[in-house]
Amino acid sequence: MGSQNSSYTVRVEGLSELQRNIRQLRNRELGKKVREANKAAGNVLLPQAVRESPDGKRDAKSSKKYRPGKLDKSVKVVASQKNVVIKAGSASRVPYAAAIHYGYRKRGISPNRFLYRAMARKSPQVAATYERLVAEVVRDYLESE
Repeated sequence: MGSQNSSYTVRVEGLSELQRNIRQLRNRELGKKVREANKAAGNVLLPQAVRESPDGKRDAKSSKKYRPGKLDKSVKVVASQKNVVIKAGSASRVPYAAAIHYGYRKRGISPNRFLYRAMARKSPQVAATYERLVAEVVRDYLESE
């Protein structure tokens, strides 16, 4: 099937400058708070991503590894100081997640880009949450100086 490395990206104006300034300050607590803000913004999207994921059904042709409901449970938020990523599936537990999301023509599986749909529906709330949380982190840091 090949590796799919596609993403729905939201660019935040001034973010790279903020990240550079945080690195130069070498303040671990500030970096940790930015990561927490990233994760909280990603968590706004999580319920919508789970709702958008397809509810599969087992049939006679289903793989032994396929278990309906495992895709929903595999959707998670991974955050760092630089970004936040919403992921679904894993190589060992839900190996078919990429085939569901991007499609697998040889197997007759058409794409169901549920993560992209979730982001499209929730991006205003994610952006507003992120902006509010990062502003709070910066304000708290400046007030503590």
